[in-house]
Amino acid sequence: MNGRRLWIIGIQEKFLEIVTKQVRVILGDQITIDAVTVKDLQKNMVRSNDVVVISSNHILGLVVHLIPETCQIIVGKRDINYMNTKKLLNLPPGQKILIVNDTEENTYETVSSLKKTIFEHEYIAYEPVKSIPVHIDYIVTPGESHLLPQDLTNVIDIGHRVLSFHTLEQIFTAFDLDLEDCNLVGRYFKSCVSVLETDNMANVIYVKDARNTAQYTFEDIILESKAMQQAIAGAENFAKNELIQVILIEGEQGSGKNMIAQAIHNRSSRANLPFITIDCRNKDIDLLERELFGSAEGELSYGVFELVMGGTVCIRDIEELPPDLQVKLLKILKDGSFCRIGGKERVPINARLITTISTDAQIVEQETLLPEFYQLLALHKVKVPALRERSEDIVPLIQEIKRRLNRELQLSEEVIRYFSTYSWPGNVRELYNVITYLSTRKEGVIEINSLPFFLRKDSQNDHLSMFDECHSIVKKLENRGFLNESIEILTVFKEGKEKYHSFGRKALKQHLEEKGLRFSEQQLRIRLEKLQKLGLTIVRQGRAGSTISPKGEAFLKNYLKMVNN
Repeated sequence: MNGRRLWIIGIQEKFLEIVTKQVRVILGDQITIDAVTVKDLQKNMVRSNDVVVISSNHILGLVVHLIPETCQIIVGKRDINYMNTKKLLNLPPGQKILIVNDTEENTYETVSSLKKTIFEHEYIAYEPVKSIPVHIDYIVTPGESHLLPQDLTNVIDIGHRVLSFHTLEQIFTAFDLDLEDCNLVGRYFKSCVSVLETDNMANVIYVKDARNTAQYTFEDIILESKAMQQAIAGAENFAKNELIQVILIEGEQGSGKNMIAQAIHNRSSRANLPFITIDCRNKDIDLLERELFGSAEGELSYGVFELVMGGTVCIRDIEELPPDLQVKLLKILKDGSFCRIGGKERVPINARLITTISTDAQIVEQETLLPEFYQLLALHKVKVPALRERSEDIVPLIQEIKRRLNRELQLSEEVIRYFSTYSWPGNVRELYNVITYLSTRKEGVIEINSLPFFLRKDSQNDHLSMFDECHSIVKKLENRGFLNESIEILTVFKEGKEKYHSFGRKALKQHLEEKGLRFSEQQLRIRLEKLQKLGLTIVRQGRAGSTISPKGEAFLKNYLKMVNN
């Protein structure tokens, strides 16, 4: 292999994960391949003679200033993975099929691909602004079945699309590779088979570890909300205390755990030393063991505690670490030393370990992590709030994302309001991907109908059914005789949130008494449990207290509109 690299750049992690595996299966023995999201692309990553594949023309303006002018840029075209179309091929001819994809452009591209190859059927592009047609025989989607209502039948998921054969030919030509010697056709079909397993894996998150450096600092983190301020204050204290060698960062996927890990490293005295990341998710146990502890078998490889040279080791998704390796790492941490590869000498650990874990209250009970191992890791823990728990940060985050993308983007007031109440299951990562996608649009002001389909679907459902849902909640509370009391409880929570306060049960009881409402401990507990079950409150353990949820705020707002009209 020569020094040139192929870089694959896209907005969505899932796209990168699928097509990077595809290209590595085809060209892994010929060239070096790297992949990075738009948000993680940094200046000087791509070198002057590298080749770049971008996921669409739309993102070119977002990344061109970070790519040397001498680089060849290929716009990656995608096609159906026909290895995944057996169910579709077995249908009787003449079926009326609705095609559902994540954006209008991708939907029409999928329709075009199917018309050219599986031409026996009639294909209709899905438009979220319209109702699903009544006279439809089947619904086909390339990996986007989450966009559909759960009760639909006759849905065929043909898996995510892959890079087209033509795009692979362009890559071969860019690197002056001999197509006949490499048997491109055979390798292409091999790659389509190889990504079937990846396509069917749930919750796979693509991670790009381009360099062993920590790019982010605490100054890069948006923290208008009290919840985030408290989390970062704790992280900064841990960062500056060199006696603390093990730190656990807990939070949902996409909430910013890795960013905080890098910020901790950069605030510490180790800032000029290496920062090495190891991801445990979906990785072979033998590879993980070599990365963590090294191996003297075959080609000599050193363990991470030796390679990091006194810097910071960040182990991501530690809950995915197999039990045998948990035991081995636990022993090293308890002993405070490790054994050098190829020798019996034990060397003291001179590195800080940061681990990240996805929020799961049952994680120890389910034995995902050994109790003793978790207890050691959690002695110094940073709990990162989900984006729905820090809605005050959404607008500042949007401004920061626009600044990083160097894009002027104007969102309508309706979109801003919707973003502030949307649950953001993918957290900050999802928000970044959405704003990056919107930055490729040509409209002046972004309205609801410009949002990606999955957001547009939810916003329209919310818009059409918000009063229906409000009526439903009112009915459930009235059936228990809790309506007026629940409105007062939610109002106290809302007033507290506006002042960056959350409440434990005792403080809440006191505030309600000031409003003339008196409850026993048992009565208040029952009412709070009902509000939590309805999703109207966010309940936190310990001194963190509880507060109103975005759904609770929307319900309170709509209820007050109803009674005032």
